[in-house]
Order: sequence, then structure tokens, then C-alpha cells
Amino acid sequence: MSRLPASLPALLAEMVAVPSVNPGGDPGGSEPGEARFGAWMADHLRQLGAAVEIRDLAPGRPNVLGVFEPARRARATVVFAPHLDTVGVAGMTVPPFQLTARGGRLHGRGACDTKGPTAALLWALRRWTRGGPGRAGSDVRWIVAATAGEEEGSAGAAALVRSGFRADFGVALEPTALRVVHAAKGILRLWLETPGRACHGAQPWRGDNAIYRALPLAAALRDELAPAFLARRHPVLGPASLNLGVFQGGRDLNIVPDRCRLGLDLRLHPDLDATEALRLVRELCRRHAPRTRVRIHRTGPAFVTPRTDPWAHALRRAGAGWARADWFCDANVLAAAGIPAVAFGPGSIAQAHTKDEYIARTDLVAGAAAFGRFLTGS
Repeated sequence: MSRLPASLPALLAEMVAVPSVNPGGDPGGSEPGEARFGAWMADHLRQLGAAVEIRDLAPGRPNVLGVFEPARRARATVVFAPHLDTVGVAGMTVPPFQLTARGGRLHGRGACDTKGPTAALLWALRRWTRGGPGRAGSDVRWIVAATAGEEEGSAGAAALVRSGFRADFGVALEPTALRVVHAAKGILRLWLETPGRACHGAQPWRGDNAIYRALPLAAALRDELAPAFLARRHPVLGPASLNLGVFQGGRDLNIVPDRCRLGLDLRLHPDLDATEALRLVRELCRRHAPRTRVRIHRTGPAFVTPRTDPWAHALRRAGAGWARADWFCDANVLAAAGIPAVAFGPGSIAQAHTKDEYIARTDLVAGAAAFGRFLTGS
């Protein structure tokens, strides 16, 4: 990048044109990896005047930190945490890496989640660093921490906080329609595997059908545990939930299956945490499919940041209201490390990961204005 883009849509187009598909997800024939976009972010932040540091999680997987030091002694540190990665592009109906304008919508992979919100922030920072209102008298250290791996386990954010990173407030950039998401559910994803014994399908009595063994467990998940989770409500986050998202078993029609695998997605809150939820799942397995093996795929805690937090309140004034979320993001990781955090940005979460992903042009512009108001305290 030799010079800064001339407009906000041009900035987003440049970002979308750099593939950054999470290597742990489904690339769908695209180029996976966050390294190129991490290099783009580092270059752009340097041009805005930030002191840039690149911290590699693994080869080709960077966290990029851009620090804007105030002219005066910093009274507080606020971190904006966009993520570098996107989901894959399989099945997309629009060009994934070419921003395409259609009727006021800007389409492309990441246009909504989360390159659109990131572009809005960078545009606001550009105006602010060029002497916009509030820059000269600022006493806040603003940090942009662009993380790798948010779409598959928040690896970058986890590495960041493990390194000892701290701030007074964190804003995970997500498409929240400019509402301040001050509370979000935790996550627990599990694989359950019921064993059996294979044999020829013509003599099924010689084997042990793993699918049959799993059926009572699947029914109990539906009839017992899922309703019990829904009954466990939190005053802010509402009910917990359990979804049986994967049921896999068998290799061919003429073979008795020797294993069956169930994949569970549990959404939790402070009144039903991962430890208790895992205990309940294991107990159900013991009663309905005793030989089932339980493996944790992913876990992360819920968070609730009080609306009275001064930084959250300031962002609310710049934005469009309060919200809570059922989904998990890097704000959960920051909050778990003791950093009061929220999720915030332009665009609709309903467009994240979709086959025709887009952000409305008006939302993109409104996002830049909202970030500008937050930066300047206006």
C-alpha cells in the first residue's frame, strides 16, 4: 500500500481484496491465512502514526498491535480489537475478494464481519490523527490490537492476554448495528462418541451398532437436558441453550457402524458455567450411553460488563443503544482476563458468514462517525 485510500468504501475494498480466511476453517478454494492482511494492517497503522508491533502466534499467524500514544501522560488505555480472519468462501454468490456495490450494499467476504467495522475505525482514526477534534488534548492511549484466529477459538485474543496485555477498556469490533453489546453468553462445544463393534451388515447380530447406542442419548439430550438448560435463566443474558448440531455414524450401508459421534453447542451464562454444564452432560451419558467418551472442543466464559462502566457509557453515547449477544467473540476473552469489554461496530450480525455477505454503505459511514465521536469524546 503506497498511499491511503481516498474514500471509506475504497478503504474497505482494499481490505476485502486481501484474503484472510482462517486456516482452521473451510477455505472453500480461497487462500487461507492471516499473514497478508496482518502485513496490510501493520502498514496502514504505521501510516496513521501508530507504533506497530507484530506478535506471531505461529508462522503466518500474527497479532498486530498499533499504539497511539497521547501527547500528555496517559490516564487510561483503551484497546480496539478487530480480528484479521474471516470464515471461508465456499458457496458464496458474490465475488469474495472484490468489493461489489449493489443497491447501497457493499458485498464481499469480511465486508460485515469484520473488515467493515475495522474500516470504519481506521477511517475515524485517520481523521483523528490528522488533528481532528480532541486529538491535541487527548490523554488516552488508544491501541488497535488486530487478532488472528477469532473465527476458530479466539486464539489471537487468548495469546494476547496470556502475554500480560492489559487495558482499562476493550472494544471487540463486531457488527452490532452500533449497539453496545455489554453482555454475551459463554460457549462450550463438545464431541460425544459412542463406541460399537463393526461387522457385515448381513449379520448385524454379530456386531454392536453404535448408532443404536447413541439414539437414547440423542433423545435424552432433546427431551431432558435441552429443556433443563432453557429453564436456567440469567437476569441479563436469558436462558442457556443446548444444540445437537452433528450426528455422524456409519461408513457404508452394509457395515454395522462401530462408532457414532455427536457434536453439541452449549451457550452458557454466569449462573450455568462450563464446569456445571459438562457435569450434567457426563451424567446424562452415564445414564443413557455409559461407554460414551466426552471431549471438549472449545470453551469460553460469558461476560457481563456493567452499563455503568464509564467507557461503556461513553461508547453508548456515541452509538445507538445497548444489547446482549448469544454469540461468542474476543470481548469474552478480554473480559475473562479482567479487562472490561464490549462488542461494537456497524453492520448486522445477521449478515456475518453468509453467502452474499455485505454491509450497507450508510451503516459503514455511520460507523466511522460513531468511532469518531468516541475518540473525541463528543
